[in-house]
Amino acid sequence: MAGREVFGKEELEEVQDVLKRGVLFRYGFDKEREGIFKVRQFEEAFARYLGTGYALGVTSGSAALKVALEALNLPKGKEVITPSFTFVATIESIEEAGLKPVLCEIDHSLNISPDDIKRKITNDTVAI
Repeated sequence: MAGREVFGKEELEEVQDVLKRGVLFRYGFDKEREGIFKVRQFEEAFARYLGTGYALGVTSGSAALKVALEALNLPKGKEVITPSFTFVATIESIEEAGLKPVLCEIDHSLNISPDDIKRKITNDTVAI
């Protein structure tokens, strides 16, 4: 698995602690968790590391996209330009936020094409 080489003793101990406690959920089970809130601790440490006031742990990249789009509070029905070469969750999260995905071509680097972005921008575009 990619990234496995960075897992050390500390990471293994943290995972084992969660499994030993048997509390795999963020909320509830207060008695069983014995005051230990791993996700909250991670969020606080990550926010300090980034120098921000807060951070929010989510379960997946799909959830992260959804949360990010909702946090922007963009006007419903407006357009979001997105690469056509992407994972389906990118487009799903745009639609779930009440926005309209506008597919943009990619360039030779497989990233979104700046030239096509210019062609796709309209008065209804609220994000890229």
